[in-house]
Amino acid sequence: MKKWKRISGLLLTAALTAAMAFSATAESRKKITSVSLKITSDMEIGDDMDTSQIEVETSSEKYHVDSYDIMNSGFYWTEEDVPQIQVYLAAEDGYYFSLMSSDVHLDGATYVTATKPSGMDSTMLKITMDLPSMASRMSELETVHFGADGIASWEPVQGAGKYEVRLVRNSTIVGGTQTVDSTSADLGYLMTKAASYTVRVRPVSRVDWESKGKWTDSGAVYVDSAAAEAFRQANRTPGEWIQDQTGWWFRNPDGSYTVSGWQLINEEWYWFNEAGYMMADAWVESGGQYYYVGSDGAMLKSTFVPGTQYYVDSSGAWVKQ
Repeated sequence: MKKWKRISGLLLTAALTAAMAFSATAESRKKITSVSLKITSDMEIGDDMDTSQIEVETSSEKYHVDSYDIMNSGFYWTEEDVPQIQVYLAAEDGYYFSLMSSDVHLDGATYVTATKPSGMDSTMLKITMDLPSMASRMSELETVHFGADGIASWEPVQGAGKYEVRLVRNSTIVGGTQTVDSTSADLGYLMTKAASYTVRVRPVSRVDWESKGKWTDSGAVYVDSAAAEAFRQANRTPGEWIQDQTGWWFRNPDGSYTVSGWQLINEEWYWFNEAGYMMADAWVESGGQYYYVGSDGAMLKSTFVPGTQYYVDSSGAWVKQ
């Protein structure tokens, strides 16, 4: 009986020593109170669902990315998909996770949940997140073709609803930034001076118009003085501008003039009031829409009205936000 008591005492001592060591180890571990991740993804509609198109990174020395999985069903990405992934983080030796949802910071994804994986301790953390929707993703515009006829064209970009177009004369943008719905733009009316011209185009998301791709430049086209004159003649509207004591009006070849309406003159739209005079620096209500004519009388397009936060689209109509 004494021998058993001695052995029992030794076992108890060993157990207490092990428990104290474990307690000391647990108390010496440090909390991870926040997590920051950067997520990049380059999948496109029609691509196979593959984690190789996703990268999850962290610069922390307290934890590392253990693995991640795609949670969507199916075999390839469709326009309706919002990619969702689960990322598993592992704490480094001497650390454990102790944080709230507000302590998870994601760049390139939207937080959904953060939990301890089933059957695991607090040294592992599972974060579920949504990546940008497939509908909002755009491919890159690869090539812009630009000819001596002044027409620029390009292939459709997946995910784009519109395109912004700029004409550059030597190193100066002329005509501002235009927004078009098609995959071409006729810019000959702006090529009225002898110079070297290039075209810059970038896609605009059809889901979020503030999301825009990178600019792609065309090759240069040189316009000599003869070609510039030809462009001027081709885009000239018959008639003449006349200024009197009241203002400016436009006389057509037959002597008539526009009243209370729009007239397209040399590729620009002008509004004439009930007396036939051109309006300038003013809002114009027409067809249930509001338009703005600038200081030269031409209707503004694809820009903000000077001195305001009001934006007019490629048709000139005010975009109500």
